[in-house]
Amino acid sequence: MNTRRSVWLAAAGAPVLLWTAPPAGATTDEPTTLHVEGTQTQVSESLYRSEGGLLGDFWVLTLEPLYQSDSLLIATGSERFVGCVDVDLDRACGEGEPSGELRFDYVQWTTFDPSTGALVEGNCVHPITGGRDSFVGARGLVTMHDVPVDGEVRTTYQGAVVLNAVPEEPPALQAQAAQAFAADVASIPAGHC
Repeated sequence: MNTRRSVWLAAAGAPVLLWTAPPAGATTDEPTTLHVEGTQTQVSESLYRSEGGLLGDFWVLTLEPLYQSDSLLIATGSERFVGCVDVDLDRACGEGEPSGELRFDYVQWTTFDPSTGALVEGNCVHPITGGRDSFVGARGLVTMHDVPVDGEVRTTYQGAVVLNAVPEEPPALQAQAAQAFAADVASIPAGHC
């Protein structure tokens, strides 16, 4: 079943990021929490365009069903985000904004109308498991919510990206990230939430 995700931009109450950029040239090893929220739009079977606080491309790499029926799917998997935290919300990854790759695991639970197979609601949690470039040592949690709206799927997200949460990525995670980056993206059933 393919569901299409549509962009939902709030005209009022635009997403807000709480972050103060360090002075130019300054570096810090202290954890910094960036609150993010926004929307996602499905581009292909396993690729989603993320808008708002997380600006970039979100790939579903794996999906492992734990339980599946006509009315419920519970699954786990892994994902990769490549882009930035759009701190100033100008819809561009600007100089000085944290950017690179974030890796996630996720757990999703999605309900369907058993008589039609139509989406009723999807929810998922996405803990950040590591990153590259500005996101080395990042951790945090992003939640997503899918609902049908006018025959399409509206996906919203919110969460926190904690920069410098761990002092250094363990070598095993760096190797795993390199393999995931080089791997072909598998075809995944509709929605990652």
